[in-house]
Amino acid sequence: MKFIHLSDLHILARNDRSRHPDAAATLRKVIGEINALHRDAEICVITGDITHRGTPEQYEQAVNILSDLAIPYILIPGNHDIREAFKDAFPTTSVDANGFVNFGQTFDGVRFVMMDSIVPGHHHGTLCDKRLGWLRDELTAHKDTPTFLFMHHPPFEMGLPFMDTIRLDAEKELGEIIAINPQIKHLFFGHLHRPATGTWLGVPFVLGNSTQSGEALDFRHEKEEELEDRNPLGPGYGIAFSDPTGGLRYHFDFVKFDM
Repeated sequence: MKFIHLSDLHILARNDRSRHPDAAATLRKVIGEINALHRDAEICVITGDITHRGTPEQYEQAVNILSDLAIPYILIPGNHDIREAFKDAFPTTSVDANGFVNFGQTFDGVRFVMMDSIVPGHHHGTLCDKRLGWLRDELTAHKDTPTFLFMHHPPFEMGLPFMDTIRLDAEKELGEIIAINPQIKHLFFGHLHRPATGTWLGVPFVLGNSTQSGEALDFRHEKEEELEDRNPLGPGYGIAFSDPTGGLRYHFDFVKFDM
């Protein structure tokens, strides 16, 4: 099965050009390439930061642009989103009994588990007891199904001091769940605006690139205003191929855009 991974769209309202490059234009460019080259993908998964400030006007713009996708999509919010406005904009997206955007869906024998990791009013992420309880129940109900877990925030340090200050704060709790659920075959995150791979607790992970622009590859500074970006990244996305055992091949792609 082929699927597409998008993250960190950061859409502004129509005619708002306060963020550079123009996130609406870069997303349209990415969608145009997906429609031209990847119509055979079964699903597009979007791991958060759909909008930049979570306003209804920004969601209206995002919904309008995403309607051009030639393939279906599923999505979760990120730290720049507002949960209630997100749910209003995407009313068919499932939520759990506590109102969090947590849901699972099976594609070609693989369970895609989507987790809401946002903390209203803050940029770091969390998984509270209710969300952790939902995840345990979801994994128990599908213990024999290979599973991919999607969240916005990575739960571990990546060696980027600024981004590491706003990561998920439930590393221990999530790690304990992963350790006893070997059906989790792969982890997917966003938030960093940079393509990256590795393993955590023996499970491989992918950090998707942003459809808007890359974050600085700065290994020294903890303050955002001090970040140095020697090689700015343009907009990009991921193309993944999976099999019913949970095996994965993942490609990072970038679109040509005048920065």
